[in-house]
Amino acid sequence: MRLPVFKQELVTKSDFVTFWSSQYSYENEHLYDDNIGKELTEDRIWALFTWKNGGPLSGKKSASVKSNFIKDKTRIPAKRDEVFLGTYLDKPGGAIWRIFWLHCNHPHTYPIYDQHVHRAMAKMKEWKKIGIPSYNKDKVKMYIEQYLPFWDEFCEFSAKKVDEALWAYGKFLKSGYDFF
Repeated sequence: MRLPVFKQELVTKSDFVTFWSSQYSYENEHLYDDNIGKELTEDRIWALFTWKNGGPLSGKKSASVKSNFIKDKTRIPAKRDEVFLGTYLDKPGGAIWRIFWLHCNHPHTYPIYDQHVHRAMAKMKEWKKIGIPSYNKDKVKMYIEQYLPFWDEFCEFSAKKVDEALWAYGKFLKSGYDFF
């Protein structure tokens, strides 16, 4: 009989990205792949937010997408601007969805930020509290001051693979197998 044992092994960034991105699985991934990096038509915007939501949007979320993203004509700068980010991300629509909207506009400039990638970063930085902040203002500050610099440490890798790796690792940590 073979019995499993889990152990922590410290690896290079490359090995981390390779291993954890291979563990990534997300329903309806085609909604992201088929629409990201292309002209943001209304249909593509709906598809991307459906992907981000993990399925169909509720009436309230649909109204938010329509008013805060489809109808909003704010130009998202292709180059990071902390002043713009601090102001823009604190508007209605929620910090996480506004960050995702930045990503939709410039996927290689603005990484996706959510509870899973936050948890991965916090664990890797050995923070005692690894949960994402509760309040939008705190999420915005965390994204700008902590997550973007952390993300930049992976600049030599595919942005999509890094996101997949961090998301999969963060989701694993949430599963209760956080024994490292």
